[in-house]
Amino acid sequence: MEALASTPPSSSTATSAATPATPAVLEQLDKEQIKKAVDALLAHSKSRKNANGLLLNENENFFLMVVLWKIPSKELRVKLALPHGIRSDLADICLFTKDEPNVTPEKTERFYKKLLNKHGIKTISQIIPFRTLKKEYKAYEAKLRLLGSFDLFLTDARIRRLLPSHLGRHFYNRKK
Repeated sequence: MEALASTPPSSSTATSAATPATPAVLEQLDKEQIKKAVDALLAHSKSRKNANGLLLNENENFFLMVVLWKIPSKELRVKLALPHGIRSDLADICLFTKDEPNVTPEKTERFYKKLLNKHGIKTISQIIPFRTLKKEYKAYEAKLRLLGSFDLFLTDARIRRLLPSHLGRHFYNRKK
């Protein structure tokens, strides 16, 4: 069941469930209006549950979307710390990167390793530049070995659209 709660046009920014609002924007929301919408949603759910009288739908999911009237001047994102990560610290992670211009793949790999270490990221097991991916992992068996040797694959956003044609559907079917 989906519910929609909108704030009055006096709000000055827009947000959606996909991009959470920053704390400054949250202060501008009419919290009473949101509370009324959630209360109305719960009351509707209880009345529907009583009307149906079914015990099968005990765990009903609700989605609340807050829609504002104006689009923000810049993209708003909030980093939220999750209590449980999506992977363990022991997971093998591979990073596909864009090739640096006029540089060998080995130097590109060293550049990205230094960049990751500089920012305190130590969980990446191997960095594979796109040129290396195209040359060394052209054969189907090589792609399967690559797929089997890592738990998670990350990619540079600049080459993400190029990967499906080089990796193949078996990578995307495994959802790593």
